Amino acid sequence: MTLGEAKRKVLMLLDEYSTDGTLSVDADIDAKMNDFFDMAQRDVAAWQPIVRRMSLTLDGTGSMALPEDVSRVIRMRKDGIRVSGYEVVDGRLLFGSGDTSTLTLDYIASPEKITPETADDHEFEVSDEAANCLPFFVAAQQLVADLVVDYGAFYNLYLQTRAMLSRSTLGALGLRQELYRR
Repeated sequence: MTLGEAKRKVLMLLDEYSTDGTLSVDADIDAKMNDFFDMAQRDVAAWQPIVRRMSLTLDGTGSMALPEDVSRVIRMRKDGIRVSGYEVVDGRLLFGSGDTSTLTLDYIASPEKITPETADDHEFEVSDEAANCLPFFVAAQQLVADLVVDYGAFYNLYLQTRAMLSRSTLGALGLRQELYRR
């Protein structure tokens, strides 16, 4: 789902229609959309992690910066075998000086920040199922300051749809649990 598609869903939830039946956008609602979607995707990504895999060739210096989206390393493999002689501290991978191995890292990623300048064609990094929760969160946030309309209905829908998401990091990369590890 794109940011623009999600915004359209929020406007439909808020019943933002003009007298001729077309969706209308209030400037005050539109100004807050991107920030609310950033909050929503970060909350959903904490609930259902974004799992990624990357290969990294060590440079032999003993320390390398990991990409900014690495939130937590789940596992490291060298030549297909899980290894544990490496450490991640403050966004850096620590290893023995002179090590030029190639590692495969499975990690939990932080989603890219959605700013007011983010274009409507931006694809959410969370799963499609998780992206379907986001408009409920944003609709609720739009109504928090409204003294007439209760935001609770949309927020409860958000919590219910989020609760139905799988929380497993297995399977996201085609991983499976093994009885015996190598």
